Amino acid sequence: METATALTEGDGQPEKCNRRFRRETFHQMLACLIANSSVLGPAMGVGYSAVALGPLGSPKSGMSITDDQLSWFASVTAITTPIGCILSGLAMQRSRRFGIMTTSFVSLVGWLVIYFSPGFGCVLTGRAICGVAIGLASAPSTIYAAEVAGSKLRGIVVTWTSVSIATGVLIVYMLGFFCKENWRLVALLCGMFAAFSLVLTFLMMPESPTFLKASGRSKAAEDSLRRLNGVRKDKKTPEHLLEELLKSNANVDDAARPVSRIGSIFRAENLKPFFVMVGYFFFQQFSGTFVIIYYAVDFAREAGIQIDGKLMAIFIGLTRVLGTLCVSWVSMRYGRRIPSVGSGAGMTLFMGILSVYSWASSNGFEIPDRGVIPAISILMYILMSTMGFLVLPFAMIGEVYPARFKDILSGLTTCLAYVFSFIALKVYPEMLKSIDKHGVFIFYTAFSLAGTIFVAALLPETKGKTLREIEESYKNNKKASTVNGKTKTIGCSDENGDKDLQLKIITSKDQRLNNSMDQV
Repeated sequence: METATALTEGDGQPEKCNRRFRRETFHQMLACLIANSSVLGPAMGVGYSAVALGPLGSPKSGMSITDDQLSWFASVTAITTPIGCILSGLAMQRSRRFGIMTTSFVSLVGWLVIYFSPGFGCVLTGRAICGVAIGLASAPSTIYAAEVAGSKLRGIVVTWTSVSIATGVLIVYMLGFFCKENWRLVALLCGMFAAFSLVLTFLMMPESPTFLKASGRSKAAEDSLRRLNGVRKDKKTPEHLLEELLKSNANVDDAARPVSRIGSIFRAENLKPFFVMVGYFFFQQFSGTFVIIYYAVDFAREAGIQIDGKLMAIFIGLTRVLGTLCVSWVSMRYGRRIPSVGSGAGMTLFMGILSVYSWASSNGFEIPDRGVIPAISILMYILMSTMGFLVLPFAMIGEVYPARFKDILSGLTTCLAYVFSFIALKVYPEMLKSIDKHGVFIFYTAFSLAGTIFVAALLPETKGKTLREIEESYKNNKKASTVNGKTKTIGCSDENGDKDLQLKIITSKDQRLNNSMDQV
């Protein structure tokens, strides 16, 4: 719709309008890239434990650290990440730009504390601060991208947060491989990424026009919209941009209106997407996706892979980056639901292969593959997980929640996601001891299968829908239950959500109407 408007307005010259559309695309994508640069520093904290556990536990570290302390070093970020998720919602209420800058600043502080730490207590404190930064990074860039990008770009840019996370993890894996025992230098280099993002956001990133409009700053919203669409200062604001700003009034009014009662958040249009997204994150975590990332080196060894663990971690990181790059195209072509189902099916398959291989090895069967089968299984599992389960839940939190409660619900959802992550990471070493490695792999296979069934049954499709249309699809409509040979009326809303439409359905006696109507 936006493209068609742009190509017909003005002087009617297609080439000129095409250049304008390309300019709009460039400025919107640049803003989203800057926003997602804030994710790199926190994302490096996700993979840092995989490369720093060995050097910290060695005598060269200059610290006397026990195995129990090392386990806390690996998992402490998962404890503090929910704090960052809550703070993220509060920071975004001030502004999207402020939330993104806060992410980079907290990440920088955490890395500097690790670098200058005189003892393990300070190292753990730095890791805890990095965990807060991970939580802070979980939502702002995705929500910002969903608000500033046009509908044709939104399916791509909302996945960039996951691309940035994968890139940050890969970078820290590579730093750990090349810097070897120098965990302090790795921490300092990670901090430089956060510092660079902080400066870049402050100097170059405009505020979200949607947020400015919701805050009652219409002139600032128009200025930001002009900047995001590359409109020159000596030119008037194009009519199609002014219309776009006016059309956002419905969502803006919802976002700007204060919450008068806490009970208003418990409406169906809020709870339905909330429970679906929490369920998606639950299966994401307990299918083992984050365990492999946090324990990449150790997980590779437990799986029977014979190459250097840190080199295998790099392969895992590269595979994840490849998957996150592909998922943008897959999401644009097939939406959110189909890739999620395919992702879960692939995870189930390859984790199942790893389970069988591990069980056979544990029971004395010799497989002369030199560790090739588990290596391929893990890499394919990572690839399939990034095509859906690992990426799309984070992308969808910027889409499925109503504008009025988006800040609160997105922060609460990601908070619960990292609570699940902490539990999964903390119990992993104990699970290895109690049910052995093949038992752990079977556990992850079962949860991958259950998650696939869950998303196939309940996950909504958001492809091609505006944020307003997605919100309307969750609102309660009257449904006929039993029709005893009479005409029943199903109440629903039209595309603007402001009229009651009636559809008369005549059926035979005692026939039940099972299909609900979402729209006419």
